[in-house]
Amino acid sequence: MPERTRTRRGRLLLVGGAERRDPDHEILSHFVALAGGAEAKVLVVGAATREPQDVLPDYRRVFQRLGVEQVWTSAFQDRAEGERRTLLEHLEAATAVYFTGGDQLRLTMHVAGTTFGERLRERHNSGDFLVGGTSAGAVAMGSLMILSGPGGGSVRRADVRMGPGLGFIRDAMIDTHFNERGRVPRFLTVFAQNSQVLGIGLDENTAIDVLLGQEFRVLGSGAVTVFDGRVSYSNAADAGDHDIIALSGVTVHVLPRGFGFDPFAMRLLPPDD
Repeated sequence: MPERTRTRRGRLLLVGGAERRDPDHEILSHFVALAGGAEAKVLVVGAATREPQDVLPDYRRVFQRLGVEQVWTSAFQDRAEGERRTLLEHLEAATAVYFTGGDQLRLTMHVAGTTFGERLRERHNSGDFLVGGTSAGAVAMGSLMILSGPGGGSVRRADVRMGPGLGFIRDAMIDTHFNERGRVPRFLTVFAQNSQVLGIGLDENTAIDVLLGQEFRVLGSGAVTVFDGRVSYSNAADAGDHDIIALSGVTVHVLPRGFGFDPFAMRLLPPDD
């Protein structure tokens, strides 16, 4: 299989959902530190949620309590928002953008291909800009994303719907609320059909800090489960939509707080590495 290409990009902080929002908690505090601490300017985007009026004020209060210099919020409930001058000015002034949870398809539907979406990618690719997201806001950062699929169950094509993500992490798929909702079979169904992707399952109140070059470290109270989807055998092309797929050769890594992963060498990084 061709070796993955290391690409210098900006930082990512991706959260598995249900992050604690008290002022001392490590995940959002870490996000603020990466964004510039007392000089941070954070734009919170609610494109994934149907209820931005309930979500955005909470994040504003939390980030203000954490001491950031400036917080802007955008409900981003239609694609026209991605062309509005005020929002684009906030993006240019921001040191970080944080996407809330909700529905990842709503997020990509509203953001992808807009002036906001393109400029966000340019700023991130410059290597000095932070993008964060929780739950659906993290799922949408992969190149491939699961749109729907049950927790638990068997490995069947009919159970999982997939679509393109925003591609901030290449050849990777993110899933959230991972062990809490029994989402291993969803990943295995994807790997049976597309063996080049790396699967990253984030537990709740758990995050990965993705460094330049896309190595990452784990923080938070849960685990990150990494799946090397380069399977040795799959009969997905011959199985019916409702048939259980035969699959073999998936490599699994379980990473608690402090551990990391190098997706290019496909190896676990211990805390002192």
